[in-house]
Amino acid sequence: MDFTKRLRPGVQRGEITCSIRIWQSPRVKVGNRYLSTGVGQIEVDSIEQIELSDVTPELARESGFNGVVDLLKIAKHGSGTNVYLVRFHYIEPPGSKAAKGKSKKTAARKAVNGAKQSKRIAKIVERLPEGEAKPIGRQRRFGYFLLDHHGDGRVALNCKGTAEMHDMLRNLMPKHFHMPKYLGNKGWVGVWLDLPAVHWEFVELLLREAYVRVAPKKLVAQVARVVEAD
Repeated sequence: MDFTKRLRPGVQRGEITCSIRIWQSPRVKVGNRYLSTGVGQIEVDSIEQIELSDVTPELARESGFNGVVDLLKIAKHGSGTNVYLVRFHYIEPPGSKAAKGKSKKTAARKAVNGAKQSKRIAKIVERLPEGEAKPIGRQRRFGYFLLDHHGDGRVALNCKGTAEMHDMLRNLMPKHFHMPKYLGNKGWVGVWLDLPAVHWEFVELLLREAYVRVAPKKLVAQVARVVEAD
C-alpha cells in the first residue's frame, strides 16, 4: 500500500493514519503489515467499504489532502469503483527510540476484549431477514461493531439512526451514547458496549431500526412479523 510522495513524512510521524482507496476489492487485510515505498512498514487496523458521499472534507484532510477533489485525483487504483476507508498505523523500525518507547506503552496497556459483545451483536443481526455479521462486504450495511477503534480502548456499535434516536439516546442513556466520527452528521448513532450494565433490549431496537432504514420492503415486512412473534 503506497502513498504519494508528499504524504510519506506525515505517515512516518503518525499524523496520517487513514487512506481512501478506490478498488475493485480489498487489497489489504486487517492485522497484516505492508512495506510501503518511501515510508517503511505500516499495519492495517481496519478497512470499511463506504460510499463516495461518505468522503467528507474532514476525512480528506485526515488522509493528508487539502480537500475531497485533491484526494479523489489520487485515490483511484485500477478499474475498481468500490470505495474503502483504510485505517493503519506506522511501524517504527526495530531498535529506534520511538519503537522502544511504544513497546513499553503497549506492554503496559490492557488488551481490549469484545468477544462477548461481538457474539451477542451477531445473534441479533442474524435474526433479521438475510442479516449477516461480516468484517466487510458489498451488501448494504446498517451498522459497525468497533473494537479498540483508533486505539480508544472501547467496545462500541455504530448504526444508522434518526434525529429522534439521537435525542432519545442523549436524554435517556447519555452514558451509552456517542456521536460516531465522520458518520454522526449523516444520521448515524453510536452506543458503548463496554459499560458495566448494557441495555441489550435497546441495542436490539437500534439495530432493528437501522436495518429497516436500508432493507428492501419485503424484508422489512418480515421484521414486523418477527417482532409480533416475540
